[in-house]
Amino acid sequence: MVAAVWEATRDTVQETFLHFVWNYQRFASAHLVTVEDQPIEIYNLGHHNSDAGPDFLQAKLRIGDICWYGSVEIHINSSDWDRHDHQSDTKYNSVILHVVWNHDKECCREDGERLPVLQLSDRVDLQLLSKSNSLINSPLAIPCQEQFSQVRNIDKVSMLDHACVERLRRKSALLLDMLDSNVGSWEETAYQWIAQHFGFKKNAEAMLKLATRLPHKLLLKHQSEPLDVEALVFGVAGFLEGEARDQHHAELKRRYDYLAKKYNLQEQEMLRVEWDFLRMRPSNFPTVRLAQLVCFVSTHAKFFDLIVHGTSGMEVRGFFDMKVSAYWQLHYDFGKTSKRVTAGIGKSSVDVLLINGVVTLLTAYGTSVGETRYLDRAVDLLQGLKPEQNSIISDWEALGMEVTSAFDTQALIELKNEFCLKKKCLSCKIGLKILSS
Repeated sequence: MVAAVWEATRDTVQETFLHFVWNYQRFASAHLVTVEDQPIEIYNLGHHNSDAGPDFLQAKLRIGDICWYGSVEIHINSSDWDRHDHQSDTKYNSVILHVVWNHDKECCREDGERLPVLQLSDRVDLQLLSKSNSLINSPLAIPCQEQFSQVRNIDKVSMLDHACVERLRRKSALLLDMLDSNVGSWEETAYQWIAQHFGFKKNAEAMLKLATRLPHKLLLKHQSEPLDVEALVFGVAGFLEGEARDQHHAELKRRYDYLAKKYNLQEQEMLRVEWDFLRMRPSNFPTVRLAQLVCFVSTHAKFFDLIVHGTSGMEVRGFFDMKVSAYWQLHYDFGKTSKRVTAGIGKSSVDVLLINGVVTLLTAYGTSVGETRYLDRAVDLLQGLKPEQNSIISDWEALGMEVTSAFDTQALIELKNEFCLKKKCLSCKIGLKILSS
């Protein structure tokens, strides 16, 4: 029976499984020896390294009669050491033990020292390997859904906390890259980031393109004259080309012609066709969102400071509680009147801006200045918002997952997209609990 399991699984060992086995010491550790029969005692397995270099750092081992402090590298085969060119990389001179599934070659570090090798294939329960592979190779979108109910709620909540924070950090890294491209200007970065999210899913890319072509500092020069701000935004966005559709359109065209020449904006102009109008309600048209952005920028000159230093979620939400101009309350495009008055941004749209725009901005700023209170504020804001509704959340709710806030939904979206779909079960606390059961 054991031979049959080994035959079925020996070609499906993954390094992530070996990392799990080493990290949680899920191998027979009695009478541990190297492939050359040197006894091994483990005092400290080391901590997992997610950056470049050896897999586990600061391990403490006794090999033979010598106590070693250093790194542990893990591979499926010993020969992978050379295949990955570690033999010529000085970063791996700290490796004191090479942990492998199968020893097939003697290898040396860059400094010429031969590597002690621990082979795990005869020390791991193959049923554990089979169980791991059944999760990782599952065709289900949520690989553990059949075992999900067996996991304690406290373990699920723990993973949600981890997933949500990971999502915030991952998204804030994108914003910090934007900050670098803006030479450290938080005002310009906040403007571009918030503008991008005013485009929501379909026009986010176009909104970001507009914001990078039309600097916030230029709009600030005209903040006291909202019609100038509107002319600049719609002009660079590409909506003031062609014949005027009505008197308001004509007035914006007149203003923009002057401003475009003054600031040499002609080369920055986008095309109307770059904006997506398909399969959306008029209230979500990019023209309406641009009008809302104009209102936001005109109302809040230094909105980055307002957001970062806002004392509560309600106060930050209030920054988006504003009325667009009288024209855009009655129109959804130039020359096209709305059937009903639309004064400002809808509550659900504000929620999306808070979740995707403000929360990430707070997290990124906190990361930049090294203060966790901004991450705490981001988490508090999410916990105060209603849960999102989409197919991903419905899938989790069908498994009995209780969802009470946007914190939960953001965590579950991250869990599904970054763990479940990528089969990172061995990096998930829920997956680890299932393997340990």
